[in-house]
Amino acid sequence: MLRLGTIVWLLMVGCGGGQPGPTVTGAPLTAEEALLFDDGADFVADPEALEGQWRRDWSRELDQRVRRSDVIAYVTVQTVRTDTDLDRRQTYRLFVDERRTLLGTFPADLVLRTREGERGYGTVEGSEGRLLDQDFVLFLKWELPEGATEPVPRWHLSPGADDVKARVEYLIERRRDVQVRERGRIIVHEHRPE
Repeated sequence: MLRLGTIVWLLMVGCGGGQPGPTVTGAPLTAEEALLFDDGADFVADPEALEGQWRRDWSRELDQRVRRSDVIAYVTVQTVRTDTDLDRRQTYRLFVDERRTLLGTFPADLVLRTREGERGYGTVEGSEGRLLDQDFVLFLKWELPEGATEPVPRWHLSPGADDVKARVEYLIERRRDVQVRERGRIIVHEHRPE
């Protein structure tokens, strides 16, 4: 039995390809992934200022985001828009400008959404001044919710501070198994968590 991701890939190859689409796992996020990709932001620009359990939690969460992300990129938040639906629930839409992609393929026309009542909403609400025109590290994971036909971007933003970026780049390198082969060629095999 072919999985949905395999079918989509075969259709893309058969049709001549084009821009590669998102990697779809064919399943909703696990409970742990939902905590990591909370459709929200943190503002910890100096992790060395954290102590004790806060420091350990920040390090563990960053490590897990790097391990589980489909896309990691440096972005700048260009626009923040607010919508209100018929249930009077507010949704923030963040439009980001890609500066540099570190892992995966950055999707065209990406809009980051967080809706009132969702876990990450409170980190965006009232933080427009801390988000607009600021640099962040974007951690993106594609989710295919039950019954859905299109993948949904689940995300988290961390400050684009030098200390955070250095730790992210270090962790990305740890995700890979680099082996030197004959004639000085370097082969990189990327490991994905199961």
